[in-house]
Amino acid sequence: MTRADILTVRALAPGDEEGFLTLRSAITDEGAVFAKDYQTGVSWPEYLAVQNDARVGIGLAPGTVPYTFLVAETGGVLVGSSDIRHHLTEKMTRWGGHIGYVVAPRFRRLGYGTEILRQTLLLAAELGISPALLTCRADNFGSRGVIHACGGTVSTETVDGICSYWL
Repeated sequence: MTRADILTVRALAPGDEEGFLTLRSAITDEGAVFAKDYQTGVSWPEYLAVQNDARVGIGLAPGTVPYTFLVAETGGVLVGSSDIRHHLTEKMTRWGGHIGYVVAPRFRRLGYGTEILRQTLLLAAELGISPALLTCRADNFGSRGVIHACGGTVSTETVDGICSYWL
């Protein structure tokens, strides 16, 4: 049994604020975007309401599609996240796709990314998304490895190095 075997991908809960902020800090400290809809100063119940509304398409910014934001937890610690975009815009067919995922730096290379994507693909299928489009940069070997481990093969690669996968 690996650490990833006891990982759960789930929606945010009322008791997740501290873990979420720790995870957000770890990911944004390396320059990545994380939980772009989170605003400093918003109360945790308000943020959970934003997430609930986003799942059903209420109050979304123009050009934003309904989405489900999920966190990955093991042993009471949030180690990563994923999000499912319920349908795609033309722009998302080139970059973004249906599913995005991230693992906090200190938890990488432990199998969490693969398990996050595996569980997220199952949840996407429950939403009627199958196959799901994923994209990543050709030089993102970690992400490519995760996608390949979940059965993905490159369907297209653009001249500027964006790989598309249907899983």
